[in-house]
Amino acid sequence: MNKSNTKSLCLSLLLLCSCCLGGKAQDRQPVRFDLQECLQYGLENSYELHKAKFGTQESEAAHKEAKSALLPQLNGSVSVTDNLKLATSMMPGDFFGMPGELIGIEMGVKYSAVAGIELEQVVFDARLFTGIKVSQNARELALLKERMSKEELIYNISNTFYDILYSQSLLQNNIKTLGLMDSIYMKMELQVALNITREIDLNRMKVNISNMKVDIQKTAATLSQQMNYLKVLMGMPLEYRFLAKGNMELSPLEIYLSSVQENYAQNKTELLILNNEKKSGELEIRQLRQAYLPTLSLFASSSYNFENEQFTIGKHPFWSNGTYFGVKLSIPIFDGGAKHHKIRQAQFRLRQVEEDLKQQQQTIESDGLNARRQLQVAFQSANAQQENMEVAEKSYKQGIMLYQEGLYSITDLLDIEKSYREAQSAYTYELSNYHKSILELKKSEGALTTLLNQ
Repeated sequence: MNKSNTKSLCLSLLLLCSCCLGGKAQDRQPVRFDLQECLQYGLENSYELHKAKFGTQESEAAHKEAKSALLPQLNGSVSVTDNLKLATSMMPGDFFGMPGELIGIEMGVKYSAVAGIELEQVVFDARLFTGIKVSQNARELALLKERMSKEELIYNISNTFYDILYSQSLLQNNIKTLGLMDSIYMKMELQVALNITREIDLNRMKVNISNMKVDIQKTAATLSQQMNYLKVLMGMPLEYRFLAKGNMELSPLEIYLSSVQENYAQNKTELLILNNEKKSGELEIRQLRQAYLPTLSLFASSSYNFENEQFTIGKHPFWSNGTYFGVKLSIPIFDGGAKHHKIRQAQFRLRQVEEDLKQQQQTIESDGLNARRQLQVAFQSANAQQENMEVAEKSYKQGIMLYQEGLYSITDLLDIEKSYREAQSAYTYELSNYHKSILELKKSEGALTTLLNQ
């Protein structure tokens, strides 16, 4: 390859490296990740998945909090009071030989202290027992939301990964075509010098090469953006250098259509979440109705009281003990209809969830049918574009030979080169769309996690 051709290719590769890798020249070589490695990295480092796990841990703590309400509640207290100014109480003067008059007397002592302990134990409160079930259901909901976050992460990483493979393939094809165009351009320069080819034809080829370089720059910039977005999804530092590896192949359609499981809709996370919300609504109504029931609890208290004009705690005669225990029965009688209206609100919310369930079931079935149909269309389109590309490639190679033999005009050569590039781009796009259609089918079936094992 001549010097100019080599220079052009090196420039293109430099653009690719600088835009896609985004690192410094002295850094180590980038690591190549396939789809499974990207997914595994994302599952371990994704910010969104970390937040979902924290939500699960929070619901676990809330469940333990709900159960703690049924355990004995023990509280201790200590208070010390310095009565700087005792309150004056008015008493009849008859007690002091002054009938008909009121005498003001300061009551109490300067110092007082109380140290005691109180115990309360719930014996019966139906709302607390139902509350434990509510918190248990909330914990299950948090686990389902974590599962949904995992599925969304797998889908987003896979979708972006296929976009990257498409851009990489498009970039490689353009660089390869640019190399051929450079080679033709150098031969045309020699032919112009020998007056075999017109200079106007050479200029047209030069313009075409310039446009190709611009396309390469744009594709490389797009690839860089896609790589950065993938890093954010995976929770990977932006300065980390890695490349996506993998080949998109037109695998047989029957493999995916025959793997569809019956009754897959029942295991869809979206449906399980709505079922959980329905159960939560039913428990909420039960808990509100249980507010009409009485509650029973035991209580006990023991305290020591100190009173003296001087703060001499060590002198025992100034301390006195008080201890009591009892049973408390609380019976709701009338609340102005507040409980009734709360129950009605909860019932309406439950009906909304039931409607969401019906809609979600139909949506899942519709998405499944659409995904299977779309996969068939994508497979047929990719097959058709593959044939078009093979024909266009063969025509392009023949066109180059005919041009070099003087049997083809530069206009014909540029037209057939453009057709070849368009066919390459169309095939690469349809191949990427085929793999995305497979991804949509797995999503509609709730089988995205199978990508981790492929």
